[in-house]
Amino acid sequence: MSALKTRLALVTLGLLVAAQSHAAGFAAPTSVVGLSEAGATVADGGPVSSFADNPADMVFFPGTRVGLDILATHPAYKVDNSNGSGSIDASSNMQILPNLFVTHRFNDLPLAVGLGITSPFNTNNTWPAGTFSGQPLLKNDLHIIDVNPGVAYLLFPNLSVGVGLDYYQTLSATFGPNSGNGGGVGGNVGLFYTTERFNAGLSYRSAASISSGGGSIDLPSRVQAGVRYRFTPRFATELDVDWNDWSNAQLPHYGSLGWKSAMAYRIGLSYHLNQDLEFRGGLAHEGSPTSGSSIQAAIPTASSNLASLGVGVGLGPWHYDLGVSYAISGNTSSYNHRFLGTYKASTLNFGAAISRDF
Repeated sequence: MSALKTRLALVTLGLLVAAQSHAAGFAAPTSVVGLSEAGATVADGGPVSSFADNPADMVFFPGTRVGLDILATHPAYKVDNSNGSGSIDASSNMQILPNLFVTHRFNDLPLAVGLGITSPFNTNNTWPAGTFSGQPLLKNDLHIIDVNPGVAYLLFPNLSVGVGLDYYQTLSATFGPNSGNGGGVGGNVGLFYTTERFNAGLSYRSAASISSGGGSIDLPSRVQAGVRYRFTPRFATELDVDWNDWSNAQLPHYGSLGWKSAMAYRIGLSYHLNQDLEFRGGLAHEGSPTSGSSIQAAIPTASSNLASLGVGVGLGPWHYDLGVSYAISGNTSSYNHRFLGTYKASTLNFGAAISRDF
C-alpha cells in the first residue's frame, strides 16, 4: 500500500509541472487550493486561503490559522493580424504573486477576524513596434494587491455571515505611454452554511476604481455561489457558478474596454487518501467578457475550458499544497480598428502553499 501511495503522489506531481491556466479578464487566482480545484472553493471553508473567496467560513475554525500561498503566472499571447506582418507573439515575463492569510476565532465569542493580502489582478505583455498598423511598441503591465481585513459572526450553529474591506493598491500599472500607481476601495460580504455532509457558500465582491497615472483602472464586481457535498468522509465535490460584471472595466490608455458580464461554471473534487494526503482536481468553463469589437491588445481574452490538479500534505499542525491548472481557448477575432487580428492566449499558473494551525 505504501508503494502505491508513493507512485500516486509521484504521478500527480509529475502532471503538475506542465499545466497551464487562464483567468477570465485580468483576474488572477489567489490560492493554491483554489487553483487545484478549478476555482470551486466558495463553499469549501477548509483551507485558511478560502478567506479570499468567502470571509464567512473562518468562524467555524477554532484558534489561529496562518497561510502563505505563492503563485506564479506566465501569460502567452499571439496575434495573426491583417496588416501583412503575419503571426506575432507578445513578449511576457513570469509574474510572482504572493498571498498571505491570517484568521483568528475568539474562544468565548461567536466571532472571528481575518486578514488577507492577495494579488487578485494581473496582466503582462509587450507587443513589438509595428504589430498594429501605425503603432509603436505597446507595453501592458499590471499588478494589483488587495489588503482585505474582515470579520465573521456565527448567526446560528450552522450559518455565518462575513464582511470585509478591500483596499486595492497597484504595484505596477503601465499601459502604453501611461504609467503610475494608485489605490482604491471596495468591499465584500459572504454567507456560509455547513452540516456534516453539505456546505453552501455565497459571496459578493463590489466593483472598485483605482486612480492611476493618466487614467482609471476600474475593477469588476463579482458574485460566487457554490455547494459542496461530501459523499464519504474521504471524497467531496463542489459545484460553483461565478458572475463577473466586466461592463465597467477600464484601463489607462485604452479607456472603457467595452466588455460585458461573463459567467463561469466550475466543479472541484477532493479525495483524502488518508488523513495526511489529499488529491484535488477540477474542471471549469470560463466565459469571455469580450466581443469582436471590444477585444483589446492589453488583455485579448477568449472563453476557455480549464482542467486542474493538486495535492495537499498534512504533517501535524503544518499543511503543504501544490497546484496547477490548464486552460485552452480557441481563436478570437478582433474588429477593433486599433487592434485588428485573430488572437490566441494562454497562461501558465502554478503555486505552492504552506499553512499552520495554532
